[in-house]
Amino acid sequence: RFGAEKEQTQQIGIWAARALLLLVAVLWGTNFASVKYLETLCFNPPCNHLPSEAALARFGVAALVSLPVLIGKRLDVILAGLECGLWVTMGYVTQAAALSDISSGKCAFICSLTVVVVPLIETLFLGKPLKKLNIASAVVALLGVGVLEGLVDVQSLLQPTTLIDTAATAAATTAAATTTTAAAAATSLATAATTTTAVTTSASGGILESIGHLWEANKGDLLALGQPIGFGCSFLRIEHYVEKFKKVEDRVITIAAAECVVVGLFALFWVLYDFNGQIPDMTYMLEPHRLAAIGWTGIMTTLVAIYFEGVALQTASATEAAITFASEPVWASLFGAWLLHESLGLSSYVGGAIITVGCLLGSVGDVFLQPNNNNKEEATVN
Repeated sequence: RFGAEKEQTQQIGIWAARALLLLVAVLWGTNFASVKYLETLCFNPPCNHLPSEAALARFGVAALVSLPVLIGKRLDVILAGLECGLWVTMGYVTQAAALSDISSGKCAFICSLTVVVVPLIETLFLGKPLKKLNIASAVVALLGVGVLEGLVDVQSLLQPTTLIDTAATAAATTAAATTTTAAAAATSLATAATTTTAVTTSASGGILESIGHLWEANKGDLLALGQPIGFGCSFLRIEHYVEKFKKVEDRVITIAAAECVVVGLFALFWVLYDFNGQIPDMTYMLEPHRLAAIGWTGIMTTLVAIYFEGVALQTASATEAAITFASEPVWASLFGAWLLHESLGLSSYVGGAIITVGCLLGSVGDVFLQPNNNNKEEATVN
């Protein structure tokens, strides 16, 4: 009877942890549209506010609320939280910067690659073997990113005549190319010696110019890739320190508060950098709509979400967390459509669906492979 009661208690704890993880996924899903709303809200145009201003308002509130929590706490636990905060800062700052160029739904889809990045980090830096299932999930997720970024034209692929037209065009092109290959080859051999020096001289400049064009054309997308790296590393470190200090009282809230302080300080440095060492006039932030967005993103989607994540990771495994967080883009798209009236195209829906499948493939497979995945001690950390 005692064993049955103990097992039932563990089950209740597991489901409570899963509910918290789902709540965190919903909170973080609303985060994208809320931040973009805060950055783009404008009542008296022109409004040319940098992303760092919104970041300081949001994370400054989170840091001020968190500071009293750290009073009287153990220094080693605070330092652990500060380390985790550096990784969280990377995720949040790149997210805030990316949202000024891309939609909240697209940013959320790219953020969902955290589920693929985590096992790769474990393999490269922690020496854990990379499973074939993780490779497959990474390939599927990267394919989804390609569709999301428009590298694959979904619209044309769905047209019945596309393959026939493409094959005919390819055949005609091949035939024409065959008749001119010999002449082109002879001309190329004749001019190769005289062009080698010029090509070598301009190669470096051409590469740098191409990288510059690539950055300008895909700035928001490339910045958004900092999310899965930053959040993925923080996920692993938070889980590690929650387990390491399991006998320390209030370790979860201490780590969460320290993280928020780091992010707030970095947001301050970001503003000082953008405005040449001065804090700009931010009285426009006192408008009611902005205050609501700042309160929601600063307290709920930052401090509260990080705290709930740490509480859940005391019981739930990283695999269960990965499955739940794979739903984050769904909540982001729904909230973005409601708050910002964003409309996602066919490529966004298809690419997002493929990314989600890749995330779930790497997570659900581990659930079936693990014989006992109902508590932290028996689950393999993925």
